[in-house]
Amino acid sequence: MTGEAKATAYLILGLIFLIMPSLTWVILARQRSRVVVLWCGGSLLCAGGLILIGLRGSIPDWASFAAANLMTFAALLSSIQALRLDQGAPWRLWLMVVACLGYLLVFEFIRQGLGNTPLRLGFVGLVQLVLLLQVVRWAWCIARRQQSLGALAIAGSHLLLAVAMLVRLMNLIQARGGGSNLHPVAVGLLASAGVLAAIVGDVGFIGIAIERLARQQLEAVASKVRMEESLRLGNQLAQLDRQRSLGLMAATLAHELNQPLTAILASAQAARRGTAGNRLDPTQSLELLDKVILNTRRISGITDRIRSFIRPGEAQSAPVDLVRITREMLELMQPDLRRHGVRVAFPAAGEPVLVQGDAIQLSQVVLNVLRNAIDAVQLVPDRSIQIQILRSSREVALGISDSGPGLDPEVAEQVGTPYFTTKKQGLGLGLSISTANLRQHQGDLTLRNAEGGGACADIRLPLPAGAAL
Repeated sequence: MTGEAKATAYLILGLIFLIMPSLTWVILARQRSRVVVLWCGGSLLCAGGLILIGLRGSIPDWASFAAANLMTFAALLSSIQALRLDQGAPWRLWLMVVACLGYLLVFEFIRQGLGNTPLRLGFVGLVQLVLLLQVVRWAWCIARRQQSLGALAIAGSHLLLAVAMLVRLMNLIQARGGGSNLHPVAVGLLASAGVLAAIVGDVGFIGIAIERLARQQLEAVASKVRMEESLRLGNQLAQLDRQRSLGLMAATLAHELNQPLTAILASAQAARRGTAGNRLDPTQSLELLDKVILNTRRISGITDRIRSFIRPGEAQSAPVDLVRITREMLELMQPDLRRHGVRVAFPAAGEPVLVQGDAIQLSQVVLNVLRNAIDAVQLVPDRSIQIQILRSSREVALGISDSGPGLDPEVAEQVGTPYFTTKKQGLGLGLSISTANLRQHQGDLTLRNAEGGGACADIRLPLPAGAAL
């Protein structure tokens, strides 16, 4: 092959290496990363080096020899670094800089110091062969781990180029002369493999990026589906837990409803007897009717609280008064508190403390914590529960402390874990559901031993936007 033909081949190959990374850069405009920059930058460096080699004789030797070969060497390093970075195992930058300087010094020593053209060509070919095999290795790793056809295309095209480079080296050994003695078949094979590597390599890299994007989108959809399914099952489980809670309190609720019903019956009977004997004046009749109305409203309030607590429905976010829902849960637990002789210390008056969230879910959290506190104090003679609500600049803390025996250190680590319970009839779901509910509200639940004895549950919730002090 004549010198003119070689120069033309190098220029054409350089033009191809210039066009392909430019197209790759445009196509991957929305997915640009360090990996894309390194890959496209490496191809552009290779294009620059090939063009400088093609212009040999028309430009200074330092550009067509030293600069051109350094650029092709750095181009292969950059391509390898892109693939290594994709796998999370990049080289250190200083190692790459040292490698480039070392390569340039050895190349210039052989070219100018020894003046041995066959040795120079053999050195360049051997280094490029080693680097091409590195590209093949890392592309194959990506293809195997990610099942990527694009990476397989890169590995295949660069392996073919490595084979062509090996043929060229063998031809150099056999020729025992300068580059002009290379067999035309070896040169043609090398040029063809170079074109194939430029085109197929960049197309394969685009394929890797597209495959990764598709995989990320599929994973995002799958994650969203899993989250929605988990939320749906969590809501169902929470509803069942609320129904179970009321099932456990059925007897005490019957007692709670029996009191106003008995009062209504007594008032109605007194009104009937008084009316039959003409012994009631209008004022007394109104008093009896007022008692009936009052107790009827008490029953209505109790049933409304029960109905809203166990009614299934989607979580709703709205301002919730933490003080109010705590009082409602205390009223709901009042029969249990009286039956077990538990004293509750909770400030009788106070301003509303608003948080953003779902009233039913937050009520369930408070109920679960109260129920655990009541169970704990039954193990000691002095049965008391203290409740306080503290508000800071960013959050609200509802603390419920009991006078029970406290938490065993080994047990404390597992409290809140699903299905872990120390109760004979417990399911181990109450606190885990409460924790999940609070996480949906960007809050948390922590259990600790109180300083004066017993255990303390801290329910922390963020203040609504614009409500910070």
